[in-house]
Amino acid sequence: MHADAAQRLSDAEARFEAARRRVGIWLGPLAAALLLAFPIPGLSPEAQRLAAVLALAVIFWITEAIPMAATALLAPALCIPLGIADDKAILAPFASPSIFLFIGSFFLAEAMRRHGLDQRMALWLLTRRGVTRSPFTLFAALGAMTAILSMWMSNVATTAMMLPVATGVLNACPGLRDNRRLQCDLVLLIAFAASVGGLGTPVGTPPNIIAMGFLKKLSGDSITFVDWMKIGVPLVFVLTAFLLWWLRPKGVVFTDRAAMDADLLARRSALGPLTPGQLNTAFVFSLAVALWMYPGLVELTTGQRILGVDWMARYLKEETVGLLAGLSLFLLPTNLKNHEFTLTWEEAVGIDWGTIFLFAGGLALGTQIFATGLADAMGRSMSSALGQPSLWSLVAAGVILSIILSEATSNTASANVMVPLFIILAGSASLPQRPVALAVSLACSFGFMLPVSTGPNAMAYSTGLVPLPRMIRAGIALDIVGAAAVWLAVRLLS
Repeated sequence: MHADAAQRLSDAEARFEAARRRVGIWLGPLAAALLLAFPIPGLSPEAQRLAAVLALAVIFWITEAIPMAATALLAPALCIPLGIADDKAILAPFASPSIFLFIGSFFLAEAMRRHGLDQRMALWLLTRRGVTRSPFTLFAALGAMTAILSMWMSNVATTAMMLPVATGVLNACPGLRDNRRLQCDLVLLIAFAASVGGLGTPVGTPPNIIAMGFLKKLSGDSITFVDWMKIGVPLVFVLTAFLLWWLRPKGVVFTDRAAMDADLLARRSALGPLTPGQLNTAFVFSLAVALWMYPGLVELTTGQRILGVDWMARYLKEETVGLLAGLSLFLLPTNLKNHEFTLTWEEAVGIDWGTIFLFAGGLALGTQIFATGLADAMGRSMSSALGQPSLWSLVAAGVILSIILSEATSNTASANVMVPLFIILAGSASLPQRPVALAVSLACSFGFMLPVSTGPNAMAYSTGLVPLPRMIRAGIALDIVGAAAVWLAVRLLS
């Protein structure tokens, strides 16, 4: 794409975004006012007022009329003067253990980025024997590395780290640096693999933790780290393999492998030995992963809750492990003489607090949906519309609707809306709630057609290497295959 074409598309997107926000800033309050003025039969006054707040929140989230995190704080705050519940009941979910899993995992990801551990891991992979044997093996290595990192880091942070590595590799090889189609497909591969990789673990992307939080809060069902990975990891493998096939380089060969290998080795050598910060972060990260996986592995291999699993279930749950791991970075020194530590508070405040507030606000609203009786009314209404759905038809409906919604708004906002709604529907139809919540939350991480759909998509588009029609075509294919893969994975593995 030429620079002027990229600018025209960017201008068009900017106009669309501005129009979307202008519509939302008027439509949200109007929808709330109408719901307050014209009560819905069968709803209690509290449920009616909560419906108005939810309408405002959903419209503001979809249109991004104001920052989404601000909406997540505004909506629960409005519930208090509207008399939906008292302040303690409304704001209690902001102290949910799942919130602190977010915070701890974000601290870990920030330390990996600050100390360059993520880039060291990527360059280590790219300098392995055989990785640069052909364009396909290079694509496979970059795609796999992106997906693996994204299982533990935010999708956006992974994309931000891997895109310069990928484009740098291409620019190091004279036979590839002028191939616009190959550059486009590699950038799309990095962006899509970052979103797909987040499906693999509970901490990979916010919708996963949102589902775990809502499921535990609303149904009392707890999902372990290994339970999630038994579904998420095969899904990551299948979808990454599809991406590699769909975006594979065709009819291209390396003309100067030696120059590319030399560039990669030079980059890796320039990193020098492991720094104290990298060693500390790697140790904490490895320990956290081991503790997250230990209870599930013990139960999986022995069939019993032995060897400390019961104690961990009471005193060292996933949320506690994540928080303690993140906080330990403030205690591990990198230079004790100068009072320097692995992570400082000035660095820690740079984590994505907006996503944390977005999750907490959604959890607060989801709790009130049940407390006011709005859940039962919504369940009865949707059940009437769907008839008496079977479990797998409800899962299919949830997957399709979640992907469609995620095309227009953020994955986190989609999960805040769709996960509690479909937990409600499953409960109203006396169906198991876990597979429904899992499928919907996984589907909320899709939406690959547009730059506004996900952070990685926006970053890929901002490079100027990805024409919008190409992103739409590739995104539709991944959405369709992903919908089928999620449905099958949850049915076969949950």
